[in-house]
Amino acid sequence: MRGGVDQPHRGAQREAAEEQREYGDGGEFGGGSGSQRMKILTFTLILALACGKARISNADKPLSVAGEKTYTLIGKIVARDASENSLTIDHQAIPGYMEAMTMDYIVRGAKVDALPPNGTAIIATLHVTDDNGIWITAVRGGDAAHRPPQSPAVQPPAASR
Repeated sequence: MRGGVDQPHRGAQREAAEEQREYGDGGEFGGGSGSQRMKILTFTLILALACGKARISNADKPLSVAGEKTYTLIGKIVARDASENSLTIDHQAIPGYMEAMTMDYIVRGAKVDALPPNGTAIIATLHVTDDNGIWITAVRGGDAAHRPPQSPAVQPPAASR
C-alpha cells in the first residue's frame, strides 16, 4: 500500500521539478535567480536615468526655426528659473505683437545663470512661431541693451517684412 500512495506523490514532485527547470523559480520577472532580478532592476534604473538625461535643455535648442517671426524685446530681468532656463521679464510693448507686460520667456543659446543679474535692463530677440512657440535669444544687458543688435540672427519686426 505504501508504494501506491508514494507513486502519485513522486509523480507530482517530478512534474514540479520539470516546471521549475522549464520556467525558473516562478518568482517575479519570469523567474531566475535573485542576482538576475537585481541585474534586470539595475539595467532598468540605468535606462530610466539615461533617458531622463537625454532631454535637451532649452539652452541647447535651435536659436531659430523656419517660418518664425522675430521682434526686439526691451525690458528688465525680474527673475529667473535655471531648471527651465527661463527669465521673467518686465518688458515694453512690442509693436505689432503685444502690449507691455511681465512674462516668462524660455531662453535659447545661453544659460540663464550666465546672463546679467535680476534688475538689469536688457534687450533681446523674441522669436514667435505660428504654433505659439515663443522664446528669446541674444539677451544683452547694461550698455549693450541700449545699442541696436549686431547679430545676423536679429531681423526687423515682422510687420515691416
